Amino acid sequence: MHFFSTRITALAFSVFIIQNTATAQQINRCATDEKVTQHLLNNPAAAQNFFSIMENARVIKEEREAGLRGGNPLRYIPVVFHVIHEGGTENISKAQIEDQIRVLNEDYTRTNADTVNTRNIFKPVAANANINFRLAQIDPDGNCTEGITRTYSSQTSNAGDNVKALVWWDNTKYLNIWVVRTIASDGTQGAITLGYSSLPGFGGGGNDGVVVRADCIGTIGNVNQQLGGTGRTLTHEIGHYLGELHTFQGGCNGSFFGEQCDDTPPAADANFGCDTTVNSCTNDNPDLPDMIENYMDYANDECMNMFTLNQVDIMNSTLSGTRSELISSQNLIATGTDGTVAVPCAPVADFYADNTLVCQGDLVNFTDDSYNGTIDTRAWSFPTGTPTSSGSASPNVQFNTPGFHNVSLTVTNTQGSDSKTINSYIYVSPETATISNWQFFEGFEGDNSNNEWLIFNDGNVTTTWQQVSNTAYSGSKCMKISNFSGNTSGAIDALVFPSIDFTAISTPPTLRFKVANAQRPGSQFTSASEDRLKVMISTNCGKTWQTRYNKAGADLSTVGTSNSSFTPSSQSQWEEISVNLSSFATQDNVLIKFEATSDQGNNLYIDDINLTGPVGIEESISENGFSVFPNPSDNTVFVNLNLNNDEVVELSVNDITGKTVRTIINSKLNKGAHTLVINKNELNASGIYFLNLKTTNSNIVRKILFF
Repeated sequence: MHFFSTRITALAFSVFIIQNTATAQQINRCATDEKVTQHLLNNPAAAQNFFSIMENARVIKEEREAGLRGGNPLRYIPVVFHVIHEGGTENISKAQIEDQIRVLNEDYTRTNADTVNTRNIFKPVAANANINFRLAQIDPDGNCTEGITRTYSSQTSNAGDNVKALVWWDNTKYLNIWVVRTIASDGTQGAITLGYSSLPGFGGGGNDGVVVRADCIGTIGNVNQQLGGTGRTLTHEIGHYLGELHTFQGGCNGSFFGEQCDDTPPAADANFGCDTTVNSCTNDNPDLPDMIENYMDYANDECMNMFTLNQVDIMNSTLSGTRSELISSQNLIATGTDGTVAVPCAPVADFYADNTLVCQGDLVNFTDDSYNGTIDTRAWSFPTGTPTSSGSASPNVQFNTPGFHNVSLTVTNTQGSDSKTINSYIYVSPETATISNWQFFEGFEGDNSNNEWLIFNDGNVTTTWQQVSNTAYSGSKCMKISNFSGNTSGAIDALVFPSIDFTAISTPPTLRFKVANAQRPGSQFTSASEDRLKVMISTNCGKTWQTRYNKAGADLSTVGTSNSSFTPSSQSQWEEISVNLSSFATQDNVLIKFEATSDQGNNLYIDDINLTGPVGIEESISENGFSVFPNPSDNTVFVNLNLNNDEVVELSVNDITGKTVRTIINSKLNKGAHTLVINKNELNASGIYFLNLKTTNSNIVRKILFF
């Protein structure tokens, strides 16, 4: 028999929860225990909120057993499914979602056909929770909805709480269900996690709800039979959402916390498969086999078919307390789930492309991903494409002009219409490389008005690569990703440079850049952050990428760990990275991408990206002995040199095509400090130029800007 004690600290509760997680299985059905532990660290008071639900459940149980409570009326919970996808099979249909609602309503009213499989010994405690779930018909803004949203994001893979920041509806009015391709494995290495849920009172409003794999939704469409195929994953996770713990919580002793249910026999651990002979605990009275048919165990979907009376007591406690507003008559009216006949909705326009970075003349396939209502007509607009318009659900469009291109879609039905425009959505890389001289240097001192660097992300988050002026390795500006606050876990942000002709580099190309990062340390229950930075190369305009640099966590950090927002305060906190790109020396149209993946760790900075042959930091002069100021400048730039030896020095100014427009000096200088002057009126015009410094053993490039 399990029982409950309120004399448990939040820390003890979290340790208990995590220690009673199913271990080393190929499939980890549920990651709720791990998530509860993480949330407790942020909100220890949540444990007491949960304990209050359990205390009230005990009162409800005693009143029921004393005949003081009547039967429960049928309660309705408004639901919204947030489908997070990249255009694959994880973008499940409305029909598949409606089939999942059918499964839930049967399981929570015990009208499921497989109740006949409940063993006789457990039939007396098998219970009808008398709960139904309805897709919302009114969204938080009062608009017509089908209770489904669709969001295009790479965060659908290896998902976690990060997807909740993409789209969320008021958790006091809706049960939020996020549908994703795959879920990050927490604490069960190598296992496939099917879903997880918040417990009532845990994690705060923004984290409240269920995350579940798309191929575990319902019984039709994109459902994976090997992972269940009967929709019981969501039955299990919503059980957690309504206050249920696993039947194996507490193990055989059950005396620490258990799951507050006298009528679920204790189990030593989670049950997998469908073995009705298992009796893992023999110390209870009466001695009963494990209840593998309970929805809150881990047995196969086809073996699950019941909740118990005590479990329903907990659900009733949750619905009369923490989640009482959900089922109130006022909320049912506000969300359109009061039983009124659903009215057709006007569509919400949405779309995505199979690739947003393409070669000049390539075809781009677009997909109409509009939702919320049946589409009668659609009108695409591709002002700079061929064709310029289309009424197809999935048009192919050719873009022949290099640069950024806008795309619009308007969808209409008898209830109304909606339009969506994404400016600069498609970037077309020219067939001839943009940069064709032998050197490339980017110090991020300019304003990027000529698209000297390109930024790509999911289009769903505001935090991405940004130019900042509060720190830099050299000059006054650099690029930053704010992972410490603002960026979501799993967010991928790309910084791409216009195409470069590597054949113009006479010696094997080398990429050098400066990076600064601090790792956020872990805690007793969480690992240290694993923010990641990759340098990737494409020779086909972004269709495929080859990784040439890949570091994360402690390997990426240049200053160790920090619990505060990191900003580098000196050059010593930066590290120079050298990447050998000699295997691409024969390629005449190359893209370089810096791809950052957030683990909500700490801020990441890059500066002074330098692509030449093997140059810089040589014997004759160090980079610290070559400085340029002010940069940018409206008139005069001063160049400081500090030579280690007497040396022949050549300093020239090249334009962006590689042509030398002025030689500043080409003669022998003595060891020591020298200052050279460059005036704007000595050059052709305002604009971007490259300073090329050559000595016997050094070749360093700096970009300057005259405005």
